[in-house]
Amino acid sequence: MSRAFDDLGPYGDPRVSDAGAWPAEPESISPSVRSTPMPISAIATALAADDAEERRQAAARLGRADVAEALPLLLRALGDPDWRVRKEATYACHRLIQASSSAAPVQGGAEGDRPPAIQRGAEGDRPPAIQRGAEGDRPPAIQRGAEGDRPPAAQRGAEGDRPPAAQRGAEGDRPPAAQRGAEGDRPPAAQRGAEAARPSASQLLVGALLDALRTSDDVGLRNAAIEVLGYCGRDATPALVGALAELTGDERKLVVDALGRTRDPAALDALYATLAEKDDNLRQSAIEAISGMGLIARERVTDILYERLADRDRFVRLTSLNGLNNLEAPVPWRVLEPLIDDPILRSAALVAAALAESPEAPRALCAALATARGGAFAQLVRALARLAEGPLAPHAVTALRAAPVEVGARLVQAAAAQGPGGGAEPPSWRGLGADPVSGRAQALLLAAMARAPGAPDAAVQAMIEPALVETAQRALGLLGEEALPAVLAYLERHVDPDPDLWEGLDDATAALIDGAVAIAEQRGREGDAARSVHDAPEPSMTELLGAVRRSVKSPSTLVATSALYGLAKIGAADDLELAVSQTRAISLPVARAAESALAGLSERYPEAARALARQLVQAERTHLAAAIVIEALGSAEPEELAFLRSVASAGDVRARRAAVTAVAAAAGASALDVLSLSLADEEREVRLAAARALGRLYASLSDAGPAGDERARARELLRLVRASGEPELVAAAAQGGAPFRSDPPWSEAGDRLSAPVSIDVGDGAVSTPGMTGGPPSGKVP
Repeated sequence: MSRAFDDLGPYGDPRVSDAGAWPAEPESISPSVRSTPMPISAIATALAADDAEERRQAAARLGRADVAEALPLLLRALGDPDWRVRKEATYACHRLIQASSSAAPVQGGAEGDRPPAIQRGAEGDRPPAIQRGAEGDRPPAIQRGAEGDRPPAAQRGAEGDRPPAAQRGAEGDRPPAAQRGAEGDRPPAAQRGAEAARPSASQLLVGALLDALRTSDDVGLRNAAIEVLGYCGRDATPALVGALAELTGDERKLVVDALGRTRDPAALDALYATLAEKDDNLRQSAIEAISGMGLIARERVTDILYERLADRDRFVRLTSLNGLNNLEAPVPWRVLEPLIDDPILRSAALVAAALAESPEAPRALCAALATARGGAFAQLVRALARLAEGPLAPHAVTALRAAPVEVGARLVQAAAAQGPGGGAEPPSWRGLGADPVSGRAQALLLAAMARAPGAPDAAVQAMIEPALVETAQRALGLLGEEALPAVLAYLERHVDPDPDLWEGLDDATAALIDGAVAIAEQRGREGDAARSVHDAPEPSMTELLGAVRRSVKSPSTLVATSALYGLAKIGAADDLELAVSQTRAISLPVARAAESALAGLSERYPEAARALARQLVQAERTHLAAAIVIEALGSAEPEELAFLRSVASAGDVRARRAAVTAVAAAAGASALDVLSLSLADEEREVRLAAARALGRLYASLSDAGPAGDERARARELLRLVRASGEPELVAAAAQGGAPFRSDPPWSEAGDRLSAPVSIDVGDGAVSTPGMTGGPPSGKVP
């Protein structure tokens, strides 16, 4: 048996209600209790017990009883004083409805649509062997017979002995379709029925519950009845519409509530007509019911809700506006603007403003920011933030920058709020809801768009909070050069050799260095030569470069690496020697970052780099730096090539690795001898660099002309790499550009490597699958 909340109801559309999906059944009652049949008399006795838990257990078993017999007991349980019993009774009703709706559909049924579960049954629970029998328990041999015991030959016959041709017929000659039927022609769905057609479980429940609404004053019973009537779906709609015309007073409001819970589009006509009534309570219930049907009849519901935005009742207008917001249906600004001034409607109107498609919306929201308080201020921020992320973003930015200065100040104050225990909370930023960080992030971005005074300081401060780092970086990007003074002030305080000043803040410091360098780069790209960060730095750029240089020697590895990468982008020619000094840093990440910085500066200042290289080759401790500079320049003089060949065979590990890469970049095909030796180097780092350089060199050579011979030599070296049995070398060569997948020689080499190899073990040869080299595709397993 499916659980109640897994079912979508007796109709196709999802059941979406204000109360949510059908509630989950409590686990305190085991499924076996709910599924085990129990005599109806025992259930009735248990429902009369003083113990509420015993009554609840009994109510759970009603879901397996026959609906006709269980109906009085269901009504008693639905009106029980204990809410748990009432809730269990609603689950039982649900299971009865579910059982009738999950069976096969009735074709050509008798009165009303009947669920298949009771098409062929009589009253009460009967065993399967007599499901098609008449009243009373009869042996299987006469399941389909008439009254009395009849021999097998006459089981299906009428009174008296009849010839075989008429054994299954009724009085007189009857067509085959009615051979097993009762008197008169009956539709196929009733061919096996022993009695007149019975209504479905939903129809029986609807009739009984409507009677209870008419006669009972029990509030618990009424509420439970509305819940069950709603779950009956479209089976309940006609009866509820009829009851709406008959009943008076509070009962009509309950019927309207039940119509809304059915989620049947056919109920919209009756609900819409109710909006013309004079009873405000009834009209309010009707608009709530209509609003709840937006997902199943979107177009009709949207039209009704638009119409009711001009209703005389403020609650009806509010419900209509909330319904449109839930459907994300934009409201015309001319209709929405007056609603923002209404204190009761303002909250929903501000949400609707975020969906508005008029350029007037951002201006109105910015104007309201100047005086809004508490939750209204938070909603305005969210609405503006949403507009700023959509197609109206330019209008939102324009409105923010044209707003009074108080607006920007309040946004900055809101972005800096720490909440309880974190400093003074501004009076305009209360009630942020469940996610105050999100509200602060939105306020910070809006303050940055507005170029509000204090926004750079707020963005810098937000960098210290991990949850706001990404937002703070975006804000710094929006502020551009305006943020540099605040960033520099922070770096001046925190970039210092004393670890006590930066400990715990190195993440924020590194991120601020990255952000400031990005701003400087953008400024250099957008400005002319006079404003370039390289040719004519202004005071702020000079200060930034000074802070970056100091950060290079920070005790924090994270700060130092960020500074070195920034130095490569905005550093001057004089910074080449600073980068050289850091290539010998104890921290390997810092040393690697220094190599990248040295290469980047060499590319930007080739003349200074060439002069520096001539000095670096003189001392063994700077051979690594010299090789990096020569590689970055992309060309080498004869004495520099000789230097690289020498270092590739006799330098330290890092210098050999750099020399191998540099000689391949500067010498071209003439570097094959060096690469062949380096492929056999004892250090893995050198071998990988040689394989990667060999792949690049092979990809750059042509098969035509003199280069063809060099390409053939490079191919032979790559075959050796494939045969080396080192997957990392194969992967490095492929990364460099060796086409292991497509070039025919590689597939041939792969075939040779994967061919069986005979190994002499004395008594005979054992065939092995092949050598343990890299896979023919060149991939690393």
